[in-house]
Amino acid sequence: MALPTTLPTGAVATRPWRLGVNARRAVLSAHIASAGAWLGVDVAMAVVIGTVLTTDDPGTRASSLQVLELITVWPLLACGLTCLATGVVLGLGSKWGLLRYRWVTVKLGLNLLLTALVPVALRPEVTRLADEARRWAAGEAVTYDLSNLVYPPIVSPALLLVAITLSVVKPWGRTYTPRGTGGRTTGRTTGQGARKRIEA
Repeated sequence: MALPTTLPTGAVATRPWRLGVNARRAVLSAHIASAGAWLGVDVAMAVVIGTVLTTDDPGTRASSLQVLELITVWPLLACGLTCLATGVVLGLGSKWGLLRYRWVTVKLGLNLLLTALVPVALRPEVTRLADEARRWAAGEAVTYDLSNLVYPPIVSPALLLVAITLSVVKPWGRTYTPRGTGGRTTGRTTGQGARKRIEA
C-alpha cells in the first residue's frame, strides 16, 4: 500500500539557511585570510618581544616596546573579530553549525578567548610598557617589568595552531545525537529509509 507523499494541509516545508557556493567561497577566503594574518601578527609580536627581552641596548628596548604597541593590539583585534565573524557565518550557513559539532564548538571558544584577551590582558600591559618607554626617551629613569611579555608569543600562536588543526582534522563528531537516530544514522540514510517506507 502506497503512503501519501504530500504534506498535511497547512504544513510548510522548511529548509535551514545555507550559504550559496559563491558566498561560501568568499566568506571562507576571508576566514582563512584573517587566520593567516592573525598568525603573521603573532610571529611579528614574537620577534619584537624577543628583541625586548634579549637586547642590552636601552634605546633598542624602548623603541621595540613602542613598536610593539603599534603592531599588536589593533591588528590582533581586527584579525580576531574578522575571523570570529566569518566563522560564525560559515557555521550558520553550513551543515556544521556553531554548537552541533565538538570541533566547531572548541574552535569557537578558542576564537572568543584569544580575541577577548587582546583588550583585557594584552592591551593594558603593552600600553603600560610603551608609556614607560616614552618616559625613558624623555629622560626619566625607568625600570621595566617584562615578566608578563613571555606569555603572549607562546599562548596565542599555540592556540591558533590548535584551531587551524581542528579545521583540517574535524575530530570528535557531534556534540549531541539527534533524537531517534541512536547516533548511528545520518541524514542520507534517514532519507533513504523514508523513501523506502513511502514506496512500500
